Amino acid sequence: SNWLCFAVARAETTTHRVVGAMVARMEKDRDSLEIAPMEGCDVLPPPFDITSIEELLHLTASRPGTPDEVGAEVSCNEGPAQTTDLVAAAKALPVQTHEVLWQRIVTVAGEHLSAERLVGIEGEVDPTSAKVVHAVAQLMEAFTKGALDSSKIPEAFINCAGLCQEALLSIPDGRTQALIASALEWICMQDFEGREDFYGGVLMFLIGKCNSPKLTAADVNRLWKVGDLLGELDWEHESINSMKMQLLFCARNPTFMRSQHGPDLLCLFYTVHPGFTTEVHDTVKSQSVFSRPNALKGYALGLFKAWKISQAGTRVQIEKCVQDWISLALRTPRKSAGTARALLEEFHRHHHEDEVNELLCNLYGPLLWRYLKVANSQVRENAANLLHYTFPLLPKELGVADREQELSKQLRHIRDALEDPSEPVRRVTVSALCIILKNYWEILPTSETAQLLTVLMNKCAADKKAPMVRAAVAEGLSWVLENVQSHPTMTAVLPNLTDLLNDRSPIVRASFIKLLQVVSQCRGLNVNSLVNHEQLLLRIASEHTEGQADRLQKGGCKKDAATGELKATAEHVAKQLAKLLAPSIFGQDIVQQVQRCQWLMQKWPLALLALLSHITDITLVSDRVKLAAALFRYGLRDAAGAVAGNGSGTEEKPQGVATMLRVVGLLFEGGLAEPTKKSKKKAVSSRGKLPKELEKFVYDHIREEDFVHLLRASHEGGAGANRILDDLFFAVTPLDPACLPQTAELVRHELTMACRGGAALASPQRLTVLLRTAVRWDILDGPLEAAWERLLAASGRLKQRQPSTDDAGNAVAVVEAAIRDPEVRSAMLPRHATVLMQIVQSISDAFCESWLVGLKELLQTKSGQEPLLLGPSWSLWPQMLGLIARLVLHLEHRLAPTTADQGRKPPKMIQDECKPDNTLDAEEMQASDVNVKPIGACLAEKTLDQLGQVLARGMSVSVLEAYEASVLSSSVGNTASPAKKRPRGIAVPQDVDSVLQVYLRLLESSNAANFLSVLKRNTSNPSEGAALLVAQELEECLWRWAAIADSLGSSSNALGPSRRGHIWVALGRILQQMAHTEVPTPYVVEAARRLLVRVDETTPGQDADLQKVMHSLFSCMQFEPQLVQLVASVIGPLGDDGTAPQQQPATTGVEPQLDVHPRVRSVVFGLIPCFRNLSERLGLKAHGESEEVQTLDGTNRQRVLSTPTPQKSGAVPAATAALRTSDLRGLANQGTPSRFSCLSGRSWSVRSRSPPPPMPDITDEELEDDLPAFPPCSVR
Repeated sequence: SNWLCFAVARAETTTHRVVGAMVARMEKDRDSLEIAPMEGCDVLPPPFDITSIEELLHLTASRPGTPDEVGAEVSCNEGPAQTTDLVAAAKALPVQTHEVLWQRIVTVAGEHLSAERLVGIEGEVDPTSAKVVHAVAQLMEAFTKGALDSSKIPEAFINCAGLCQEALLSIPDGRTQALIASALEWICMQDFEGREDFYGGVLMFLIGKCNSPKLTAADVNRLWKVGDLLGELDWEHESINSMKMQLLFCARNPTFMRSQHGPDLLCLFYTVHPGFTTEVHDTVKSQSVFSRPNALKGYALGLFKAWKISQAGTRVQIEKCVQDWISLALRTPRKSAGTARALLEEFHRHHHEDEVNELLCNLYGPLLWRYLKVANSQVRENAANLLHYTFPLLPKELGVADREQELSKQLRHIRDALEDPSEPVRRVTVSALCIILKNYWEILPTSETAQLLTVLMNKCAADKKAPMVRAAVAEGLSWVLENVQSHPTMTAVLPNLTDLLNDRSPIVRASFIKLLQVVSQCRGLNVNSLVNHEQLLLRIASEHTEGQADRLQKGGCKKDAATGELKATAEHVAKQLAKLLAPSIFGQDIVQQVQRCQWLMQKWPLALLALLSHITDITLVSDRVKLAAALFRYGLRDAAGAVAGNGSGTEEKPQGVATMLRVVGLLFEGGLAEPTKKSKKKAVSSRGKLPKELEKFVYDHIREEDFVHLLRASHEGGAGANRILDDLFFAVTPLDPACLPQTAELVRHELTMACRGGAALASPQRLTVLLRTAVRWDILDGPLEAAWERLLAASGRLKQRQPSTDDAGNAVAVVEAAIRDPEVRSAMLPRHATVLMQIVQSISDAFCESWLVGLKELLQTKSGQEPLLLGPSWSLWPQMLGLIARLVLHLEHRLAPTTADQGRKPPKMIQDECKPDNTLDAEEMQASDVNVKPIGACLAEKTLDQLGQVLARGMSVSVLEAYEASVLSSSVGNTASPAKKRPRGIAVPQDVDSVLQVYLRLLESSNAANFLSVLKRNTSNPSEGAALLVAQELEECLWRWAAIADSLGSSSNALGPSRRGHIWVALGRILQQMAHTEVPTPYVVEAARRLLVRVDETTPGQDADLQKVMHSLFSCMQFEPQLVQLVASVIGPLGDDGTAPQQQPATTGVEPQLDVHPRVRSVVFGLIPCFRNLSERLGLKAHGESEEVQTLDGTNRQRVLSTPTPQKSGAVPAATAALRTSDLRGLANQGTPSRFSCLSGRSWSVRSRSPPPPMPDITDEELEDDLPAFPPCSVR
């Protein structure tokens, strides 16, 4: 848009002859353009004897330069390149011939120098005129540099320059424009008579360059050099409007303002004319909202410089601009007020100068203190933000007594603002007061300072409702400590703030620890006088534990998307504590370091581990590595005694040795250099290495022969010795395996034996340690090949229903351990994706065939026999199916879509497309899945669907019906159907518990697949509803198998006294998972309905299990209309006794009463009072009940809902009776009838993002008419 406006302005300038003075000059010299025929005496020396256009082009083609420039000139002028220097030739030309030369140039090229000739009506460029204009421009540049002096300019040269100036902005060639502008600029900068005629053309050209998209700092500097010419123009003439518009475009350009002379030019714009000042201010005000901080600094500097150099009327206008910015800084929202403060930054920085102080007293005095008392909290916050910039506002003419009185008055206003009702106002005032105390500690009265510090300690630091205020107190006092004269007073103040170390808010704890860091650097203060080391060690251990939990749950601390500030988390607080405590260890010599670490390992092991986990960016690598090597030497000696059993017999020594080895591992891990990008591309498991200057030191002190015998004796020790050996592996893992060949071979051998089953299976912890070590040392591929071979061989034997070998179980255990560990999993999946898919397909096909064969054998079994449905290896099937289910989910969601989506391609093609570290986040997965066809199911979906079809349909249902018929016939006795029609008695399978576990594993896997489907969800994919339907059928079959097993009994029961009770608890856990994820609300409510119907006297075994499931469901979905409807159908209509509700639920007329056991109603009635929404919608809230209802764990989760939002507070009148359940979704439209039954159970909450099931009783048009303008509810 700026460029279009510039084009319009250029055309307008050409029409009006740039300025009025130029128009007069052209009319005066019009007759001089008609040159008479040349006489014989007008002889010019060569090469300037020009008589035709061809000679002119030939002359300008001789300009020297680089080969490319010469070639370009030859091509442009159609002449051979010569060696004549135009500047030197022009300098040698006699002065008396200057006029003759330019007369001839005007005669020869005059008709080509007009804009109409150069550019036609339709915009086409005349090539001949373009060449002529370029040649004339070259001559003008050479003449100005070599021939012109300050005495006089030839009249013909002025005429030619005027013609070129008229056509300057219409010339399409940038090089020609630059040559003409350079010549005119040189003329304007010299003391020539008549130079003012060229001011307009030069300025318009340079301003146009500053408005171009390719603006450079050189263009701005060039305009700044001729900026004084702006004051020579007639700013009252109407022809100046186009230039004004171009100057305003320059002021709006961020690149222009970020340049070196951008603020100086803005100052010139402000002061060039009083009438133009307001226009510049309006432009800056409109652009500042979109400007970045560096551009705002330019605006602020330009405004301040303009005020400093302005006089008379211009100063009055600029002071009005400053007053406008002050008004904006006080009266606008937070972001706009911050922008206004940035524009006033230079005035605030120089507010101690007499002139600036007088201005600020005049402008701020009537507003600032009054605005601290207004009703609008945002205005009060803006005023508080200006306190430390403007304090003290003391006019120069006040006497000593008046100044002290005015200072006390201002401090009183600040003290009152510390107790403001608004939390942001208090927080900002605390920060402003601390800055004031730091800057003006010497001049403030002692009594006033004491009162202010008392308010900070007793009220602000103890503000229970505002953690940001408490954090501001700690942060502000750290600023106060920058003033050395405050230290004696701070000695008495800071001990009153020690409770902030254990504050509930992480941001308060982080601010207090920063305060302790400042205290540690103050000579007259001591951290131990505030908090002792025991408190700090306890705190860092607690912060590290909490931070690890948060990182696992939320993925670490991130920046706030709205503010861009780092949110304070427990991990951040732990890093600050480590920065505070690290010098107490690493500031000593190596002997003291070892002694202090040993003392910490004995007294505070968790604190030491937490400290060393956060010192990577705090201490030097060499210090950490040296301490690790020293501790390793001490640790080996104790480890040898513990493994050999020569210790004292207590557990302290093995525990201390294990802690020391963990400390060594942490120190070595932090000393590794980050791997380069090239090494990361070569291998997923590429690890950092020790710096080269430390390698010799480390391997001189850590020798393999000192500890390898301990690793080989791993099978001879007890549990304590095994724990020590695991920690020994952890300590040596960061080292280079090339320097530890025996250890690397030992790891490879143990893993290979674990996969092959040649020895007793190691513990899960030992497997994890070995796998992590193998990954970091890049020796994992060999042992895993043995595991793949065992799994493929086991699938073949299981398919034929043959007993599996012992090594199959070992291989399953190793692969499960690899899948569990994130580091091992991320290295294994990309490399072995092909063989993993083959294993998944092989085991899936083997189970399907074995299951069908088992069902046939089950139907053919005679009475009295206990068949095996899963075959001889029935105990292995649950592990195998759980393993492949997790494998397919990881392969689909952790690898690239090319691998996951093409799960059924040939293995070779998949291997070619698999690349290391080729993972996508959720958004990339979702974006890449948009074009996938609905019929192209992924690997996980196909595998789970194949298993689900076999377990929940076909012959499986027939066998269940046969069992149920057998149970029915045995229960009715002789009153049943005739003997020939009765089903034959069927024995319960001997492996029925494993069958139930198989169903549970597959059901949990289907549930997890549905949870993860939101990452790659396609709303047009019909397979989502089909997957949920298969899961529902699996659940039904699982319950039927459990009922049959309990009814007919079996020889063994590994699931407890009641299989149905065990299955009910498992289904309840799955329901809780569904409630916390993005499963559509109708499916969750339907699953809850099925689960509640299955409750009887013995299922589940305890009421606590039922209560736990219902409490979790209510917590997640109490605002869902469908859940309210379900609860209303559960409790049913009640009598009019003392326990009856005050009003009947609105849903009782729509939903029939659900037939559930009285246990369910009892538990539901006990939970409803804990949830406000359910109590109000169902009418079970008694009169006089407290507004804050406590939940089961003692916390008040509904407190945030005690104050309605502005939308809700105006939606329902106060006199309206309690709302019905059907009104939950129609608060904004009370007059429109909107029945819950019309929605067919569809939920409109934020959690129901996936499409609902089909709704045949209502169309989309009717649904839109029912809720025309009500957005989805944001409260869950």
